[in-house]
Amino acid sequence: MDLRAFYEVIKPKQTTLLMITCIISFLVASEFSTDIFSFVKMFLAVVLAIAGTTALNMWLDRDIDILMPRTMLRPVPSGRLPPKVCAIYGGSLVAIGILIGYTINVLVAIILFLGLFFDIVIYTVMLKRRNPYSIVLGGLAGAMPSFAGWTAAKGYFDLAGVIVSAIILLWIPAHIWYLSMHFEEDYRKAGIPMLPLIVGMERASWVIVFSVGLMLLMVSALFFLLPFGPAYLITAVIITAYFLFKAVKFAKSPNKVAARRMYKLASMTLGIIYFSMILGALW
Repeated sequence: MDLRAFYEVIKPKQTTLLMITCIISFLVASEFSTDIFSFVKMFLAVVLAIAGTTALNMWLDRDIDILMPRTMLRPVPSGRLPPKVCAIYGGSLVAIGILIGYTINVLVAIILFLGLFFDIVIYTVMLKRRNPYSIVLGGLAGAMPSFAGWTAAKGYFDLAGVIVSAIILLWIPAHIWYLSMHFEEDYRKAGIPMLPLIVGMERASWVIVFSVGLMLLMVSALFFLLPFGPAYLITAVIITAYFLFKAVKFAKSPNKVAARRMYKLASMTLGIIYFSMILGALW
């Protein structure tokens, strides 16, 4: 058995991006006044829940992953990690993460469980292979790490925490649908009805524009809800407005090559928005 497969099956890049949103939410919510023990406990709870959920997702998607050149070399479809081992591994990580979350407070444990539920049950099992809007509800899972970090720091959730997490929910259509545009043939082979494949790239692109427009509103609203300095407003609003401008430009003339660039820009945009929260909290 390839030990590296245990690392690959948790999608390190994706897990890292989600953990960045979690850590920054935690630091901002705690106003940077947390102790190292609380931080480590929060970190372990969320990273284990994310990693385990991702591994379970890989286990469930093994039959379609083997059909797509982009995913056929993943640990489970390639045979480097037996499906049963992947399922036990993922389930164990999630269980440990939720248990650690419970020692922080019950709300964190519930949020981590909801992340698992929306990702595995709602998105992967119920909607992904049937509904072109699957990622709208499935995207709730992507917002949970940030929400968990915020709630771990506060001990409760509030409007600001909801908006911080909603930014991710509104970002996910761009993240997923731009990628599906670029790898359109892969998704067709696997029979996954992503929105761009069903309604076409142009119509799906305008849905992304709408989502990014709402994201810009959420980013702006945070400035009035939290004690952020102008560094946040300038940085976060400018990058989100730029992303919206590029999304509109892409929607007028969409193509597969540009879709990959938009996918990369989406990831960069979310990272800058969250790092700008650090800037805004300090300056």
